[in-house]
Amino acid sequence: MPLDRSAFERQAAWCRQLGSEFTSALLLALVDTLDNTTATGRRVIDWPGAAGPMRDVVPLRLSGACHAMVLSGQSPELAAVYPPNEMPKSHELAQAVAGTLQRCDAQILDFLEFAPQTNEVARASLLMAGLSVIGQQSGLPLVLYEIGSSGGLNLNLDRFSHQLGRVHLGDAGSEVRLAPDWEGAAPTQMPEITARQGCDVNPIRVTDPKQALRLLAYIWPDQPERLARTRAAIALARDFPPTLHAADAGDWVKQMCQSPAPRGQTRVFMHSITWQYLPEATQQKITRAMEKAGPNGTPDTPLAWLSFELSDQGKAQLTLRLWPEHAELQVLADANPHVQQVRWHGVNADPVE
Repeated sequence: MPLDRSAFERQAAWCRQLGSEFTSALLLALVDTLDNTTATGRRVIDWPGAAGPMRDVVPLRLSGACHAMVLSGQSPELAAVYPPNEMPKSHELAQAVAGTLQRCDAQILDFLEFAPQTNEVARASLLMAGLSVIGQQSGLPLVLYEIGSSGGLNLNLDRFSHQLGRVHLGDAGSEVRLAPDWEGAAPTQMPEITARQGCDVNPIRVTDPKQALRLLAYIWPDQPERLARTRAAIALARDFPPTLHAADAGDWVKQMCQSPAPRGQTRVFMHSITWQYLPEATQQKITRAMEKAGPNGTPDTPLAWLSFELSDQGKAQLTLRLWPEHAELQVLADANPHVQQVRWHGVNADPVE
């Protein structure tokens, strides 16, 4: 089976569009270097599923593995050409990649077995804005259930500082400070969160340095602000450890939906850039569970589904369904996947004076 070059080329183009020239160049160097002389090369060439950006995301698995070798000090040759060093020439990068694939073959091969878990902290600002709308529409405190939590960093989102245009939500003194380029009126109500938990098929325990390293490795190395805020969010999660369940998302959502609804609180199921990684059967199970439980919600036991995902047209959108009174799909915002820019539409959001 030939190497799926198009998967690497498409991902490289996405990285370039999102401002990561180095990761784009790294992916192109990898696809030119991989061959059957390493176990890693053979694994990628013979990858059994869809390797591209919308499914198994093999290019990002491999670039994350390379970054892990740099962060752990196992690849001095890659470290010499990685940021914050100047952008290397293509032949220099290819030489460093080839040496690392040969010398760190076993470690990289092991890294490939896990899907990327970036736990992008910047997405918390969009989720916080969505929670503000839910709190406003339901008039109740919120109980959070996060699907695909990874390390659970965004379960602490009310402990972050969010500057949403002219509106501030969260903890102004937080070390995790988020301020996307915000267009439109932002919601102003700070939601009250009474409980929170999440699930992931392979949750990352950030109290374990090796698992925290894996989380950092998936962040593109030429985006130091992302690395800095993720480190700050990891430190916060060590102070306020999130409750994470190792579970299939479909089974977990079904179980949570069937549990007795807490009266006087809104249950919120939320996820961000997770849907594409879930098997179709899992997606269908989640949808069935939500659409079965939603109509049973009452004004005293509402159920919300808050989602920041790629649409069929490839546009990342924040959407909301809130049963029983706002069961129709509400498109609250458009943003790029790393939430550097946001165009807020809102539903009944308080305007900024």
